[in-house]
Amino acid sequence: MQVTKTNDFWKLILESGLMTKEACKPLHDQYQQTASNGDARALATWLVKGGHLTTYQARVLLAGRAKAINIGEYQITDRLEAGPLQGSYAGKHISTGHPVWLHPIAPEIQEDTVRFPIVQQMCRLRSSVPHPHLIRCFHLRQGTKRSYLVTEQLDGNLLAESRPGDGVPIPTPDCARLVRQAAIGATQIHSQGMVVGDLTMNQLWLEPTGNLKLLHLPVRPVEAIQWSDEAQKTRLDVLANVAAPELQQAGAAPTKLSDLYALGAILFDLLTGKPFVEGSISERLQQHASGQVPSPPYIPANLVQAIQYLLAKNPGGRYQSAQDVAEALRPFVDATQLSPPLADALPTMGSYLQHLTANSSEAVSPPAPAAAALPAVPFPGQAPAAAPIPQPVPPAAAPFPGAAPPAAGPPQPVVATPAPPVAVPQAVVAAAQPTQEGGPSRATALTERIRKRKLQRKITSLVVLGVMAIAAIVGGIYGYQVAFPTDDIADNGEQVENPPEENPEAPPVEPTPDVEPEPAAPAGPQIVQDDGQTLWASPTDGQPIDLTGVANDTRLALVVRTSDLTGNPEGDRILRALGPDFAAVRQQLEGELGVRFEQLETLTVSFGASTAGGPPCLVAKLKGGTNLLSLWGNPNPIASGIPAMYDVKGWTVMPIPGKEDSQFVAGSKAVVEAIAQRGVAAPQLTRELEQLRRESDDQQTVSLLVEPQFLANASGQVMRGELAAGAAGVKDFLGEGIRAVLLSGHVGQNLYLEMRCMGSLSLDPPSLASSVKERINGVSRKLEDAVPGVNPTPYWRRLASRFPNMVQFAYQQSRTGVEANQAVINIMLPAAAGQNMVAGAELMLAANSAGAAGPASGEAMPAAKTPETIQEKLASKMSISFPQNSLEFAIRDIGEETDIPIDIIGGDLQLDGITRNKEIKDFTHDNKPAGEILAQLLVRANPEASPGPNSEVQKLIYVIHPVDGPDDAKKVLVTTRAAAAKNNYTLPDVFKIQ
Repeated sequence: MQVTKTNDFWKLILESGLMTKEACKPLHDQYQQTASNGDARALATWLVKGGHLTTYQARVLLAGRAKAINIGEYQITDRLEAGPLQGSYAGKHISTGHPVWLHPIAPEIQEDTVRFPIVQQMCRLRSSVPHPHLIRCFHLRQGTKRSYLVTEQLDGNLLAESRPGDGVPIPTPDCARLVRQAAIGATQIHSQGMVVGDLTMNQLWLEPTGNLKLLHLPVRPVEAIQWSDEAQKTRLDVLANVAAPELQQAGAAPTKLSDLYALGAILFDLLTGKPFVEGSISERLQQHASGQVPSPPYIPANLVQAIQYLLAKNPGGRYQSAQDVAEALRPFVDATQLSPPLADALPTMGSYLQHLTANSSEAVSPPAPAAAALPAVPFPGQAPAAAPIPQPVPPAAAPFPGAAPPAAGPPQPVVATPAPPVAVPQAVVAAAQPTQEGGPSRATALTERIRKRKLQRKITSLVVLGVMAIAAIVGGIYGYQVAFPTDDIADNGEQVENPPEENPEAPPVEPTPDVEPEPAAPAGPQIVQDDGQTLWASPTDGQPIDLTGVANDTRLALVVRTSDLTGNPEGDRILRALGPDFAAVRQQLEGELGVRFEQLETLTVSFGASTAGGPPCLVAKLKGGTNLLSLWGNPNPIASGIPAMYDVKGWTVMPIPGKEDSQFVAGSKAVVEAIAQRGVAAPQLTRELEQLRRESDDQQTVSLLVEPQFLANASGQVMRGELAAGAAGVKDFLGEGIRAVLLSGHVGQNLYLEMRCMGSLSLDPPSLASSVKERINGVSRKLEDAVPGVNPTPYWRRLASRFPNMVQFAYQQSRTGVEANQAVINIMLPAAAGQNMVAGAELMLAANSAGAAGPASGEAMPAAKTPETIQEKLASKMSISFPQNSLEFAIRDIGEETDIPIDIIGGDLQLDGITRNKEIKDFTHDNKPAGEILAQLLVRANPEASPGPNSEVQKLIYVIHPVDGPDDAKKVLVTTRAAAAKNNYTLPDVFKIQ
């Protein structure tokens, strides 16, 4: 209802809370003296000119909608009427005065029981960690009728508004810097399991400092683009400039690789002043699918090549991560502009964030989606399950990729079972700032891999993920003649889905008045589509692990649900796969403490400074009540022991008060007495260990909480006997800067492994998660080198060559994300993978331990000769396996793996119609000479089918050049047979026509 009377207008101002009665009175008197018009519109105009109201507020009040001025704790000042933020509101937080933007969730999305939980999860994920190249999301403000994503208000303007004009290019260093920053922002989004989707020029915001931010607003799911939808014509017109060819397929949703294509299109647009496609929407889409990308002469050749990679028609020919894009653009950026200054934080930011943290519990929590029925990922070379319907796992063991079964039993067939879906980490408002570089790039990881290859070979494999838990368990006990079972890795996760589609219909003039939502009723499970990136959902949801009864200075704690191992066929196979040494120690432990593993519910093992030189501290919980004293032979209590303590075959044992028939502590006398003196309480963990403990899950089969620095300094206490061979590998895997680690695993229908890390302040969680994941990949490569160097037993020889592929498969099944400001890496494997990985780790340790002792004669074993010349390096054996890769990237991997400089002569290839982006699929070669593998790769990349490298139709070859030059000047050139003849190159024997 339109307001006409001034008195009514003053009442609405008071009702809206824009002014108090005390503030209104002098303004009212002043207006009465200066104006004779009693019209409410005139009063509103007068107040706007005086700066007491905004134009938007005046318009809403004149419409009689005082309540619409406020959305919960936010006061609206304006509505954005144009551009990509059209329909959003500018406002401020009432109690702190902090300015924000509020972006509405479309009604049809909020009412959708599938799409709205996706939006909730994504908003929480985006609110968890701020990033310098992403608009900062604070939280999702939920209401029963309308919800809003609250973000920062940005200074500056859209990048498109800062351009010098249509057709006017921007200098190359500036273009590279801006797109590089966009790529770093996209890296953060991709690392959280999301895609940008609408990555266009309208998503790029330039701050006054020169810093660029992506306007990524997760207010709708990312869904397939409906190119025929006339209602979205404005959006589609912008998307048509950057749309990857694969997005034209019906039902194809944007992916991270289509985001990279968009980055390439934007880079070309900035460099040339206009898009490389033109015409109608359909004409531009056709050019994306089949047209050639121009190569303007004023663009540096190397940068043209980078653009060609980004704009490859086939996704497999592009860069495979936004990190790679950022690293490729770095050389073109002015070194002084790599990290432009960030905008200063507003004075109100601190108090606003404190308010959000203090009131975070008020937010409505979305229902936790349950596991979706997704087929389990098969082992390498194994066909996937025929139907995505959960099937029971048979008790028979399933061999890992091509691996022989452990000695415990005969081999059994693999049964692929459904894996739970991905899970979205539940985000909280966090203060940590990620690095501008967006974490280590693929190039950095490869460089580091080469550097480490030149160091002493280390057996790192067994400590990856669940196997590290086994090392801690068995190693710590071997030295004291005690051991206990172990398994894998796990923790909680939440379900993340694909981002939602926004309703293009904007709200009227004002926002819907906000009403506090009623408590949401528990919702049923939500089935979501696995996007292949976000975290796997944890199969369990328990309470944090209980460490009551362990030593106060504990820095490594292992909690094993022994009942899950001994009562589960797969768990029992894992125990047997630990080998004869473990079986002997287990028998000794059961004999000394009188309790069989089958009787235990859980067993907790802990180490700290107080356990040095003695046994670990054990806390045992039995399945049911029993007479512990009778199990121990009715020993006499130790004098003055309160509570009562007993000396049992070298152990000091103490039944836990109140639970004397079911739980006890065992360890050295000094440790147990110290535990008794403090009242058998929980230990005082470091801040990082305690934060990880709170995120643990006591329903996981195994949980290992460890401080890496302690493990490095006390490896002799924890990893003894044959496991000492893995100490260097553990230290190498955990690396520098990680303060605490939680490894957990669950043996059920599938094998679920999880690793949570907390790093130093210089390591932001997303980058840390990506870095640790790449270390798993590095482990498989190290194993390829380490396995031939051990002296395997006949049985181990059957498994040794396959062990690196097991770790590589685990890497391929890993997902990364961030939960509770912690880096998270989790893996979902078939249940039978556990016994095979444990068997491989134990056998390799045993072989390496035996090899460390030297030959039986006592003579020193000669060191393997390191290849030095290119010929020797080409003759050295290696393994490579990938489902899909471009020719250039595959060649680069071979060169970096063998330390051979390899150049592709692109001009020679183009004359024969060959591109370096040629896609190679399903390429696998194990333990073969590098030269043979390279030749077979070129056979696969030949423009026409070739029967072999020595065939006349084989155009693509490699040569060593110069043949007669010094070794340090030689390199491998990838060229063509015709070019080799023209330049008088000497062909390797493998390419000589028979």
